[in-house]
Amino acid sequence: MASSSGLCVACGTRIPAGALACPRTPPGMAQEAPVRRWMSRTCQPPLVGRTAHLSRLGDMAVQVRRGLGRAVWLVGEAGLGKTRLKDALVEQLAAEGFEVWEGSGTALPGMSGGAFRELLEATKTLQPPPGVGRVSSADAELLARFLEGRERQGVPASLTSERTAQLDALCHALLPHRRPRLLVLEDWQHADPLSHALIEVLVARLSHAPLFLLVLQRPGGTAPMPPSAEALTVERLPDDEASALLEQRVRSSASPRPEGREALLRGCAGHPLHLLHAMTLLEERPATPVPRTGEEALLARLEALSPAQREALQAASVLGPSFPRPVLGALVGGYAALAPLEAGGWLRAVAGGRYVWAVRLPDGAGEAMDGMASTSQALHRRAAEAYEALPVELRRRACVELSRHWLSSDAPERALPHLLELAGWHRAALETDFALAVYRFSLGQVLAREPSRSLDWQRILWERKGDCHRLAGAREEAEYAWRTARTLDTREPPAPPVDRARRLYKLASVLLALGRFDEVVALAEEGHREGVDAVPTLAAGIEAHAALALCGQACFAQASTRLHKARERLRLAPPEEGPVRAAVEAALHRAMGNVLMGQGRPEPAIAEYLAVLRWSERAGDTWEHSTALLSLGDAHSRAGDRERATHFFQLALELESRTGDRWGMANTHHGLALLHTQADAPELAKEDAVRGLQLASMLGDRKLKSRLRFALGRAQWRLGEVEEAGKQLQLAAQDAAAVGAHSEQLQAEAALKALGERR
Repeated sequence: MASSSGLCVACGTRIPAGALACPRTPPGMAQEAPVRRWMSRTCQPPLVGRTAHLSRLGDMAVQVRRGLGRAVWLVGEAGLGKTRLKDALVEQLAAEGFEVWEGSGTALPGMSGGAFRELLEATKTLQPPPGVGRVSSADAELLARFLEGRERQGVPASLTSERTAQLDALCHALLPHRRPRLLVLEDWQHADPLSHALIEVLVARLSHAPLFLLVLQRPGGTAPMPPSAEALTVERLPDDEASALLEQRVRSSASPRPEGREALLRGCAGHPLHLLHAMTLLEERPATPVPRTGEEALLARLEALSPAQREALQAASVLGPSFPRPVLGALVGGYAALAPLEAGGWLRAVAGGRYVWAVRLPDGAGEAMDGMASTSQALHRRAAEAYEALPVELRRRACVELSRHWLSSDAPERALPHLLELAGWHRAALETDFALAVYRFSLGQVLAREPSRSLDWQRILWERKGDCHRLAGAREEAEYAWRTARTLDTREPPAPPVDRARRLYKLASVLLALGRFDEVVALAEEGHREGVDAVPTLAAGIEAHAALALCGQACFAQASTRLHKARERLRLAPPEEGPVRAAVEAALHRAMGNVLMGQGRPEPAIAEYLAVLRWSERAGDTWEHSTALLSLGDAHSRAGDRERATHFFQLALELESRTGDRWGMANTHHGLALLHTQADAPELAKEDAVRGLQLASMLGDRKLKSRLRFALGRAQWRLGEVEEAGKQLQLAAQDAAAVGAHSEQLQAEAALKALGERR
């Protein structure tokens, strides 16, 4: 036969014209079998050797069934039989009642956690056993946000803690509940850093979970194997096992003679897939000499492919190591050429309806596919168009592939929307460094275009960079990015009012966080001149920031006036339930609480801070939430309710310690120290002041250190430690003077004077 499309490389059976699979393909698993995402409709070659591996894996499965989870890395070069060994284990464990979940490191290339996004998306509709909750409501929200690519709203108190919570939620979703589970991850050498981090966390929790984690990876992977995992190496077959593979393979009349068999075994050197391809070559073309190497057999089979099949492989080489089946079908005009390539051992179906290469093409394969380089740019364009024809959700998840193809086809303007989508997925995974890298690359593409055509893109990208920096807690970098976007807003043609108002609101928020109160108030006035009132919700938010800044300057009457204006503007805004409205409401209530505290009215301030808790939870702003708890503790303390003050201070400490918010913890310890001082408990006051001072020293916040040293000095004074108290009060005055904190300086100096008179 002139083409290699007519025989199945796994068993040697002739494939009828128009067939979608080898006639010897075994039936798929029964629908009630607990196997998810397993591509079972593939003819399997004989399983020769590997007895020790399969026995070892079976022994581990017995331990897993008892609740002792295991993790195994199956390592070996391409084509040595890792997937065949895995398929045998899947059949065995599925028959024994294991759930089987299969994912792939090639799923959703370029997307953070792509293997688990696809796997959990495919299994999220599975119902948990009766009476068993799958995940908590909080974890369910984190999972939904991750799977849907929803970017993080609000300002987290700690990005590290948010990432930890996200990994916890993903682990809870992957761990089994009643049945033991086999979790298979193929092609792990292609997995991304977030997937590696998740696997490390998952492996650390296997000791009391009935989960069998099986990872298939080629040598030289991008991440080290976890220390508690076991490695099984799949090597080339010894001579006797290679000979057994040749014997068990379905033979045709074209089987080589004994001398040819020896040459065949010698040339393939125990490489199972090369041996199968060489045997298939001799069955398809009996007159062909026995290939000297497995690579030679592959090249000979490649040259014998029909033009349509070579075109399909050429398109597959442009698509990359993994690609959706519909995209390749669109590039070659249908699926007719794909089934023979799959049965012929060129392409392999994996989880998610995708293809990967079943064999690594040898050197010289490009020439056999007739000038791939000359048509690659056109192929990239066609590939991008095929991706854009996918359903919306699939297209969104293929954003990195779309970007790559549009850039390779010299159409960067078509790539920019997909690059923004890609950065958004990274932000949803809390990977700000990767998102910033995408934004920087996109800016480079934009700046290479004509200024008049690139202005809108520059504004968008600088704003998104600011969002990403703020999410990471880099406030100064966020300020620079948003100021740059604001500068671009003034160029002709000017940006729409809603965009200018949004960037002004963000800039005011970061200046407030930096404690630059004068600039926040000036920015609010600037917004009035620009007509920001046309966007009522954001105008109210800017006024709320100005009111908070005035509270920071102890100008409570002016802050109250600003709040009245903000409320009037918010009444004009259309009803909405989004995070922006929730953030504005939280800021308004916090500012009103601060005004009331400044007026000496802690009781009504408590109601305002309780409202902040409700709104900050809707906005997903953990920093605002912990600040409200701290403010509630302070308000109850000033109202004389020490029991409730202690309660809210403790709640604040719990949240801040969970999120790693050192600044919040130091302030809370300061509040507790003042509370204990009022309660005439100087020992407890001293303890909290020391803890807070340690945290403030780590942060290098000299104003906060001054306040804590003052509290420590007062406690030591009450305990009779006069010399130590004098030292702390002196240092408090010095720290306050160094940062221009006049009220703290005067307070410390007055205490020093009183201490001197007491002596």
